[in-house]
Amino acid sequence: MKSSPSRRLRAPLVFAVLALVVVAVGGATYGWRTVPDMIPVLVLITVGLFLVGSRDSDAGAVVRRQLDERQAHQRLRVQALVGQVLSVAVAVGYLVAVATKAALWPFGSLLGVLAVTFAAGWWIHGEHGSHSGDNTEAHRSTGD
Repeated sequence: MKSSPSRRLRAPLVFAVLALVVVAVGGATYGWRTVPDMIPVLVLITVGLFLVGSRDSDAGAVVRRQLDERQAHQRLRVQALVGQVLSVAVAVGYLVAVATKAALWPFGSLLGVLAVTFAAGWWIHGEHGSHSGDNTEAHRSTGD
């Protein structure tokens, strides 16, 4: 099934607009000398997003945000792995900062964000007592 041009163009256009905003703010703040070096990279990324989004593949579906259940589950697992790795990285960074007597507030604030996010995720996606912890009927029917 062919996707409409607006679906294929959405991700590259959003990226291009946000990249131009970042370039404009960075250029106005730090000087315009680096802008000519950044523009070709941003154009290549935008063209790459368009080409990948035009393909009938898993990557194209991700760019177009037209995921089926398998792709959505795969994306969720990737996001979970990223979250786990970043959680460990923040904790290790905090320990390194303590050992080297560096500034602790960046790592402390990130640990706080991790704790609040974990609690919010547990509260939003948790069961809230509506189901029993061990659904024995489901285990009996599947033979587990």
